[in-house]
Amino acid sequence: MTSFRIFKKNCSAWNPIEPHHSLSVTEGDAITLMCRIAGTPDISVAWFKADGKLRKSNTCSMDFTAGVATLKLIKTTKFDHGQYICKAENRIGSASASCNVLVKGDMFVFQDQYHKDLFSIGSSAVFECEISPSTAITSWMKDGSNLREGPKHKFTADGKDRKLHIIDVQLSDTGEYTCVAKNAGKEISCTAKLIVEGISKHTHLCDWSFFCRDQNVL
Repeated sequence: MTSFRIFKKNCSAWNPIEPHHSLSVTEGDAITLMCRIAGTPDISVAWFKADGKLRKSNTCSMDFTAGVATLKLIKTTKFDHGQYICKAENRIGSASASCNVLVKGDMFVFQDQYHKDLFSIGSSAVFECEISPSTAITSWMKDGSNLREGPKHKFTADGKDRKLHIIDVQLSDTGEYTCVAKNAGKEISCTAKLIVEGISKHTHLCDWSFFCRDQNVL
């Protein structure tokens, strides 16, 4: 809920009780902005965006009841990104306040930190990725099969960071490791290929190559 308070003569609008300089939503989500209005004589309310005055449509509804002006975007798209202005006006004067809306087109962000490195048999390897939002549900796979936590594989999560720890690296650990993140009916994955090559009796090279792909969950 977004509301405003800027006094001007007998026409006023209230600033946020819980201030929001900007609001973030995922593309496809609904969002409601609310502006408290007071004043006499009768006040008219309008909502504006950079491209002009907003009008009611199948995806945009507006209401002004009991001193509260409401703007609701039913299903946000990337075109809904921007600054929204609520303007209250009567013959005495006018008042307005604004709120920035950020529409995220991608639900997850992966920051790949895989690299070539030299490992000794018996050492540990780590896959790391960063996701957004941090509430997304993640799982790990090897060669298309789900991995379970155990003595060999450890999963850790700290805020947006997700890590897969592979304990006691061996030749049998060669393969493709995938982090899968799901949220609100959508899925994205990132895959790294771990190649363990024998260099000497005690040392092996882990060659990490990776690719990312998006897919929708039906």
